[in-house]
Amino acid sequence: MKKSLMLIVGLLAFAAVSCNMDDDTEYYRYALGVIEGSSSSSFLIKTDGGHKFKALEYPSTFKIEDGKRVLLRYTVVEEMKDAGYDYSVKIASIQDVLTKDIKVADAELRDTLSNDPVTITWLSIGNSFLNVEFSFFGNDTVHYFDLIYDEEKQNKEGFITLNFHHASNDDLRYNKYQGIVSFPLSSIEVEDKDSLMIYFTSKNEDNSTFTTELKYKYGADE
Repeated sequence: MKKSLMLIVGLLAFAAVSCNMDDDTEYYRYALGVIEGSSSSSFLIKTDGGHKFKALEYPSTFKIEDGKRVLLRYTVVEEMKDAGYDYSVKIASIQDVLTKDIKVADAELRDTLSNDPVTITWLSIGNSFLNVEFSFFGNDTVHYFDLIYDEEKQNKEGFITLNFHHASNDDLRYNKYQGIVSFPLSSIEVEDKDSLMIYFTSKNEDNSTFTTELKYKYGADE
């Protein structure tokens, strides 16, 4: 992953911030979502919270693409009824969010996987994505982040274990960076069930193991 992709403002889970525009105070929130439609005049954003937004304003340089994963900073203009969407919004900033498929470990991958320290700062599930927000130390070398399903490490009964791996490529630990990656979960869905439990692990900065449990209900919002 190129470092430029890592300089993403951390997701604050709808935390409000203020911004002065034309001497008026407007209150902004953050949301993850998926773009629906390709027309700049009619596209919608389905947020991980389950709402649909219609953008009245957004940065003109942003390229609209159906299915694109995005992080947006917005303010609500009006709640809508019977309009095909829930809120009209003004988007102050919007940026792509990197999506990566979950990798399935085999002998070759196990031999090449790095497991450098990383700090997990936020985990959430929405729009059938597992969102991982994290921080790490680096300098000027490309870092990689992957989520791994390893059949040989499924040791917690009733759970699917997913291991988050960081490859620093021996980069110097000069600066602290933040990043967020969304991993689609459809590949681990089990037939004849409508949900599953995830056991998430990663390696902390002190070399201890970070673990947490999450419930993924197929197709459910955050």
